[in-house]
Amino acid sequence: MTDKEYAFFKKNLLCSDDNKKGFVISLNLNVNNSIAEYEGFTIKSVGIGGCVENSNVIFLFEDTTKFSLTSWNKFNCDGKSYFDLRGGTFDEFSNKRIKAIRFTNGRTHDSYTYILKEKEREYFIECRKLLLSKVYVETKCE
Repeated sequence: MTDKEYAFFKKNLLCSDDNKKGFVISLNLNVNNSIAEYEGFTIKSVGIGGCVENSNVIFLFEDTTKFSLTSWNKFNCDGKSYFDLRGGTFDEFSNKRIKAIRFTNGRTHDSYTYILKEKEREYFIECRKLLLSKVYVETKCE
């Protein structure tokens, strides 16, 4: 009804070893003139301290360098932490293979570190390539 376009990646990155404790990373996209653009990411955490605020995520790359971000959203008990408002840091973590990701709940300081499987280490690199290709598949939202 509003003629608004939305874009989503088909797969998110699930970071959990037991499906009871961990987090999911979802890239947030904005559609501008029918072109999808990265504008940040969301982490939905489970079993890492409950309510969240001022959470932190650290990406450890295979070359042993690190990149860290702090969430910008307010306190919530949905386990949702929002990072990289306005999408300014995508290049920082989408150009190298990632070895591990640590999420720390800024409210409780509980944390969870996930060691990526070999097939997951290029997840953000692949997402970047997809965005740059500007090839989209249209589906119906129900």
